[in-house]
Amino acid sequence: MLVKNLEHLILLASNPNGDFEDFFVSIAKGFARSSKRILYHPEHEEFSIINEIDESFQEFHVSEIEKHTNLIEAIQQGALFKVYRGSN
Repeated sequence: MLVKNLEHLILLASNPNGDFEDFFVSIAKGFARSSKRILYHPEHEEFSIINEIDESFQEFHVSEIEKHTNLIEAIQQGALFKVYRGSN
């Protein structure tokens, strides 16, 4: 699912049980992707992000998302997607 804006990202990354949600940034017109696990903590207005490529961890206030990530740029370019996994 395409992430439409920051508010939509907050909604999609919020999980009351504390599990990270899977996202990816489409790179090079879809030929590659940068996978991320994202969780939004509404009680602190903070994001926690795990970058799959190197398992690096980031945590920051929602107001700092553009300073610490390329997610806002990806949203503006229509390149940030939420991954949904079907049950088998």
